[in-house]
Amino acid sequence: MTVLTINNFSHVLTFKEKLKSWLLENFLLQEQALYTLFFSYGSAKERCKVWSSSDSEPQVLIKRVLKYIDQQFEKNRQLPEFLKFDIAVNVEEKNWSTVVDQVNRQPHNNHYRKGISFDEKFNICFLEQEVYGKALIKGVVYNQPNFFDEKNLNTAIKKKYPQIKTQFELAKIKKVWVFDTLSCFYENGQFIPLQSTGTANGVRYLIGDTKAHIKDVVLKNAKFLHDEIQADGSFIYGYFPAYANKIRSYNTVRHCTAVYALIETLEVEYNEAYLPKIKQAISYALETFYKEVDQKAFMIDGKEDDLEIKLGANAAAIFMLCKYQEVVGDSSYLVYAEELAKGIQFMVDQEGQTTHVLSYPSLEVKEKFRIVYYDGEAALGLLRLYQINQEQPLLDTVKLMFEHFIAKNYDRYHDHWLSYCTNELTKICPQAKYFEFGLNNYLKHMDFIRNRQTVYATFLEMMMSAYKMVTRLKEQGHSELFEKAKYEELKELIELRVEFQRNGFFYPEVAMYMAEPQQILNAFYVRHDRLRTRIDDQEHNLSGYVAYLNHFN
Repeated sequence: MTVLTINNFSHVLTFKEKLKSWLLENFLLQEQALYTLFFSYGSAKERCKVWSSSDSEPQVLIKRVLKYIDQQFEKNRQLPEFLKFDIAVNVEEKNWSTVVDQVNRQPHNNHYRKGISFDEKFNICFLEQEVYGKALIKGVVYNQPNFFDEKNLNTAIKKKYPQIKTQFELAKIKKVWVFDTLSCFYENGQFIPLQSTGTANGVRYLIGDTKAHIKDVVLKNAKFLHDEIQADGSFIYGYFPAYANKIRSYNTVRHCTAVYALIETLEVEYNEAYLPKIKQAISYALETFYKEVDQKAFMIDGKEDDLEIKLGANAAAIFMLCKYQEVVGDSSYLVYAEELAKGIQFMVDQEGQTTHVLSYPSLEVKEKFRIVYYDGEAALGLLRLYQINQEQPLLDTVKLMFEHFIAKNYDRYHDHWLSYCTNELTKICPQAKYFEFGLNNYLKHMDFIRNRQTVYATFLEMMMSAYKMVTRLKEQGHSELFEKAKYEELKELIELRVEFQRNGFFYPEVAMYMAEPQQILNAFYVRHDRLRTRIDDQEHNLSGYVAYLNHFN
């Protein structure tokens, strides 16, 4: 998409007329003693600046902002690429202690979605997006409560209001004024309305064809993920974007599944230009993590003095290699996938039970169980390979594992990997017990998914795999099971989560408040963990959305 830059006087006049109309229309919706207008502006290279002004008369604010825009244009001979406007509404005076308590007690971090003014006249105020972009509300660990950070608050005030010399002490604050906003973002000659309040606050509406919008999101995110692959084939693992801090750790499973998801996007729109980096990322995985021991192979992970073999890592590598062969038609990696499958089979006993983690190179058991996802991943890895090479022992192992899954009620985990695997297994073995397992994997979880207030991308993955399985029930002779599937309700829930997941996408109107917008623009992020942007966050969102684009009717 080409960004139209406002770089001549004619463009400025047109922009100002459109802005004036939007402001008049939205100011007329309000009746307030004091009106406050925010103008956020900036480039992809650095955090945006935020100008604000308050007055009892909206017309005065309109004149002020138009004059300020003229000043910016005269200074730079163009306006920045990111331009956003907010009108403060629903202003409430609150005891500071009440706001602090609300932030501390949030079920999910970083979901206090109000702007905050530290005085009644809005002389010191921050939009909700500034609050998190500058980490005024901070969380160190995702499962521990948020808190206001005094140092970050004073740094933000000093940067935004250099004339204010007072040092704020959180313990001495008595009152604050919290507010919502009516907002819009200017893009390619249009003012795009943004949602107000709640989990979607500040995110553009999905207007027009849903699949066209989601395809655009997928292709932009595919480019983001592709560009995160470095020269040696490793990814930039992720960021905490408020201060552009890179995440320093690495993980074999996430490397392989991120490559897998990038390959999946080629099924939406084939882009041959991505193949060199994809091949480099596959080579990096095989050269760095792939190890053969006694005629079987394993993917290692961990630090040099504590290397380990994860069941899920072998599976993730098989996904990656098989998907590459399926999409590109190149079978040169098949031998690696087959050796890795032997490694998985080594970690599955005669009862279908798995061992999750071995020490490398001894192959001694390190942890019998670590995380339930490894079991579904392992079964799916074997099944994906079976679909390519038709080696019966692979299918036999999967069926043995499923007997264990059914006996131990694994459907209570509502695992997306098991949903993937059940869909594939029922294509090959359309037995009622497998379909029933697949139904139970989502049916008892639907209310939880419907009411979940965080962007939990694996929900869509799970439901799309279930959806593909359910659509085959009748044609495979299971009409009675189809009646139990709550098909229409499942479809509605998929559409709900397709829309909801956009709340975790760095559209420019959200990215512009981060330290380096270009670093995370068009990435998916996890709000409840410091707006974390990690390669697996891209992978899970991409896989769910690709399935939606290719299979949902």
